Amino acid sequence: MIIQMLMLAGLLFLVPFLAGLLPVRFMDDRHKNLGMVYVSGWLVLFALFQFMIIPFIVAQKDFADAAKLYNVLMLIAVLAGLLLGAKMIKECFVNTFRFKFMERGSRILWSVVIVLIVLQMVTAVFMQYLDGDDALYVAISAQTQSGDGMYLKNPYYGYAQELDVRHALSPVPIFIAWIGRLTGIHATILSHCFIGPVFLLLMYALYGQIAKRLFEDRPQNIPLFLLFLNIWYLFGNVSLYTAETFAYTRTWQGKAMFGNLVVPAMVLWMLFVVRDEMRCGEWCMLFALSAVAAFTTSTGIFMFPIFVAMAGLILAVYKKKLVILFEFAACCIPSLVYGILYLFLK
Repeated sequence: MIIQMLMLAGLLFLVPFLAGLLPVRFMDDRHKNLGMVYVSGWLVLFALFQFMIIPFIVAQKDFADAAKLYNVLMLIAVLAGLLLGAKMIKECFVNTFRFKFMERGSRILWSVVIVLIVLQMVTAVFMQYLDGDDALYVAISAQTQSGDGMYLKNPYYGYAQELDVRHALSPVPIFIAWIGRLTGIHATILSHCFIGPVFLLLMYALYGQIAKRLFEDRPQNIPLFLLFLNIWYLFGNVSLYTAETFAYTRTWQGKAMFGNLVVPAMVLWMLFVVRDEMRCGEWCMLFALSAVAAFTTSTGIFMFPIFVAMAGLILAVYKKKLVILFEFAACCIPSLVYGILYLFLK
C-alpha cells in the first residue's frame, strides 16, 4: 500500500512538475514560477494522452497497448523537462516564494488562502458522496482498468456495444483507468479520494496565474483575489449545475474539468496575448489546450474554437494585428480534427 501511495503521489505531483519544465523553459520570464510549471505539466500530460489514445479508441485496440505507449511518452516528457529545464527550477522557486518581501497584511492573506485551499482538499477526500453520473464515468474507468476494451461495453449493464462515440473522444475516464492500472489503485477510489483534491489544487494554481497577470503592478491584491475566489467557490452551490458545484462534486468528470480548468486556462492565455507575452512555450500550450478541451468533454471540441475565434477577432482589431487570426486558427487545429472525426463517427 505504501508503494502504491508513493507511486500515486509521484504521478499526481512530481510527474506533472517535471513535464511542465519543458514548455515553461521556452516561456516569458514572467511566467517562470512553480504554479505555471504545475499547470503546464498537467496540460502536457492531458494533451499527450488525447493525441495518443484517440487512434486506439477509434480503431478499437487494447487499452493495455495504449497504456504502455503512454508510459513511454510520459517518460520522454519527464526526461525532456529535466534535461532542458532543470537549471530553471531555482528561478521558479525564487519567483514563487517571496514572503520575506511581503507586507504583514499580505502574509496574513496568503496564509488564510493556503489554509482554505488545504481544507477544501481535505474535505474533497473525506466528504465525497455518490453522484448519479458515477454509473457512467466511474463505471467506464473501472471497466477499462479491469479489461482492455474502451467504450465497447455498456457501463450500466456490462453488455457489449458499438463504440460509444458521444464519450469516446473525451477520454478522461480512460486517463483515470491508466492511473489505476499503473498504481494498482481501483478507479473508484481514485475518482472519489484522490483526483478531486489534486484537481482542486490545479484549479487554484491556474487562478493564481490569472491573478498574477491581472495584478502584475499590484501583487498585494493577488491573495485578496484568491480569497474572494475561495469564498465564491465555497458558497457557489446555488444549484446542481454551477461550475462551483461541479468543482466539488464532479471533479473526476470532464464537464467539471472543462468549466473549472479549461475555461480559466483559455482566459489566462488570452491575457498573455493582450500583454504580448506569447513566446514559443505559450503558443505550444495554447495548441495543447485545444486538445485538452476535447479531452475533457465533447462540448469542448466546439466551444474552444468558438471562444478563440471571438477573442481573436476582438484582439486582432484591438491590437491591429491580422496575424493573430492565423495564429489562433493554427492553435485550433486539434479541435477542427476532433470535430470532423466526431461528425464522421456519428
